[in-house]
Amino acid sequence: MIANTSQKSLAAVLFLTLFLTGCGGSSESEGSDPSVDGLNGSKSDEKVKLTTSEPITSAPIIATPTEQSGGTPNVDGNGSADNNAQAALSANNQFSLARSSCGLNGLSVNTELDDIAIKHANYIKYVFANSLPTSFNAHFENEISDIASVTGANNPFFGGLDLADRLINADYGNSQYGVTENIAQSVYYSSAGNFLSTEAVASSMAKSLLSAPYHLRFLMLPTSGVVGTGMVTYTPSGKNAANNKGYVLVSNAAGTKTTINKTLEGVFTYPCQDVTGTVTALYNETPNPVRGSGRNLRTDPIGQPVYINMPSADKVKVSNVKFRDVQRNIDLPIQLLDSDNDPYKGTNYALPTNEAFILPLTDALKSCESGSNKGGNCGLYGNSKYKVSFDILVDDKTLEQQSFTFTTGKVNY
Repeated sequence: MIANTSQKSLAAVLFLTLFLTGCGGSSESEGSDPSVDGLNGSKSDEKVKLTTSEPITSAPIIATPTEQSGGTPNVDGNGSADNNAQAALSANNQFSLARSSCGLNGLSVNTELDDIAIKHANYIKYVFANSLPTSFNAHFENEISDIASVTGANNPFFGGLDLADRLINADYGNSQYGVTENIAQSVYYSSAGNFLSTEAVASSMAKSLLSAPYHLRFLMLPTSGVVGTGMVTYTPSGKNAANNKGYVLVSNAAGTKTTINKTLEGVFTYPCQDVTGTVTALYNETPNPVRGSGRNLRTDPIGQPVYINMPSADKVKVSNVKFRDVQRNIDLPIQLLDSDNDPYKGTNYALPTNEAFILPLTDALKSCESGSNKGGNCGLYGNSKYKVSFDILVDDKTLEQQSFTFTTGKVNY
């Protein structure tokens, strides 16, 4: 899937394999002050260009390869694999913290998954550093006719046509337990040539994935136990290196023999009680969680969604939802996304009957704190507490009540 972050902060294109496919375009707005700890500042004249393949949040891909791939990886290519290990660790820490804060196990780093993710991140980097693709799915390494010289086996980092092939070609040992792939990409422009640290960008990309419903649900699989992540930077094709920088994050998570049967008792949510520092807005995701509503997330974002899952139930029905801004003493309207009104029913992205999302609608909020859209809709208010409560009917028998409070981080643009 592809998910987009906001306009003002570094925009991320998120891809999830299945292909949490978030599709997106690009936008420009006042950028962040690189001296600020985070992605949202208000003092610089820099502009951020968000390249989101909605945001390249590709649909999470889950692969359980069962037979040998026919593709042959180009292992003797003339490229040298790049990776910012500290930035990759920043993303891993965000994913693990989000999981462990809400009752799931954290994720241990797996060097085999690291290698697979790093190689694929470099494949994507090579494409965008050497071409201007008009059609490119970041989860796949197929040759594309108009950019054949940098795609498929002509790319020195070719590892396999899809995730399943890449796992087989790398001889990954735990493929039978399922592997997910999430990808985020962003491009940042700075007139002054000052850029955020790659670690800060990686952390922001991870938080963007945690705000994209179709990516979020795969990041919160109870069965996941290990993770491998690659984080690379590049100069976009045809751009001045002094003022332009691109970023690609690829993260693969997998189950293991010890985690494959893990589950949860009761109702799971993310965010949950006392989670802090979430993004304020979702600007893009593919699949589009508000498909059919007429809403353009890029111009009319929603707030940080709430994911609800009850693994022990066959079916849940959420009702009586309250999404309250604690400081301002106001209730926000919401849209409920569940199996009954799922815009992707009958597809690979269909929601199970025991899961749901609460989507806060923030059109009336004046949450943008700076830039040309100051006083406009940038999702939830920054650094603010929100209390969420709802009833949940379990298997048409038992009605339970749930309530928790979480806190947003700085406004993301």
